[in-house]
Amino acid sequence: MAGRKLHSEEWGQAEQIGYLEQLLISKGRSWNDLARRFPLPSRASDLKDQKVEMSLMLEIFEYAAELIGDDAAMLDYFSDLPHGAIPIFDYVALCAPSLRAALQNWQRFIALRTNCYHMIFTEEPRYGILSWDIPDRLGPRTQNMFAKIAWASSRIENIVQDPDLRLMIELTVPPPKCTSRFQKKYGNRLLFSQAQDRILIPSPYLDAVPPKNEANLYSLVESTALAEVEKLLSLNDPITRIKAAINEHLKAGDCKLETVAKSLGMSQRSLQRHLEMEGTSFRELTDTIRRTLASRYLRETNLNLKEIAFLLGFSELSSFSRAVKFWFGVSPSQYRRNR
Repeated sequence: MAGRKLHSEEWGQAEQIGYLEQLLISKGRSWNDLARRFPLPSRASDLKDQKVEMSLMLEIFEYAAELIGDDAAMLDYFSDLPHGAIPIFDYVALCAPSLRAALQNWQRFIALRTNCYHMIFTEEPRYGILSWDIPDRLGPRTQNMFAKIAWASSRIENIVQDPDLRLMIELTVPPPKCTSRFQKKYGNRLLFSQAQDRILIPSPYLDAVPPKNEANLYSLVESTALAEVEKLLSLNDPITRIKAAINEHLKAGDCKLETVAKSLGMSQRSLQRHLEMEGTSFRELTDTIRRTLASRYLRETNLNLKEIAFLLGFSELSSFSRAVKFWFGVSPSQYRRNR
């Protein structure tokens, strides 16, 4: 982990890593098992109010599951996470005037939690749909996605307060090898290896009023959230835009400094200066994004090797295979088998 930074331009709120401490302890491990491997403080509580590089966060969640030897434990643990454990973001939902407003608030205020992915709420005739749009360039996300989906499901159920509520859950990631109470509870309403990460809520429940709704309290929570979002969005965030542009140009097979800079409305020198401030270069950043994309696609999708090579901007499968061998020490097929 030498050279990795706790905070970068693509961030998530770090306290969610701190939540892993009690899970580790319950499985006979300790916080130090994580802190020794990653650039983390010696106490989980010190992560409060900090931000962490999002790709690093996803990596930490994957490693935590390896440490405890249970790749389904996140589903139960984050489903049981106390309401209010995620300040402001919990309460803009739990205090909202309706479930619909709660889900809209998560879309409005996701900027409080991260600057590099979105939560999206849409309505169809039969369902309200809450989905996550997480860029593949951030790397494998199975365990963190388990945490997100379990957390959100428990909040929705708390708002509705109806045992007959039948949520449908779809995940892009593969199923765990272990089992959990969460999986047994949802049964065939929990689907893996799907096209999107989302929860489908039957439309009649969208008007449900949360038991904690109170107009004055909600007004206070909402105004606090709006002020925090305005402050966060005022910060310049060029690196996230550069990474997203590199990702798109890789897919198009035209990932050159000149074309990426032009698409962003920057000069080549301006783009290079932004990257130098982050201690990297265009070539290094492109290689890092290719590596994390390769890990995501090989570990969590069934795309064939030619498709993955194309998405990463390799014109030849042999070039992709050599790159994977350099990055991970094994061939693409072996890396996929080892997942």
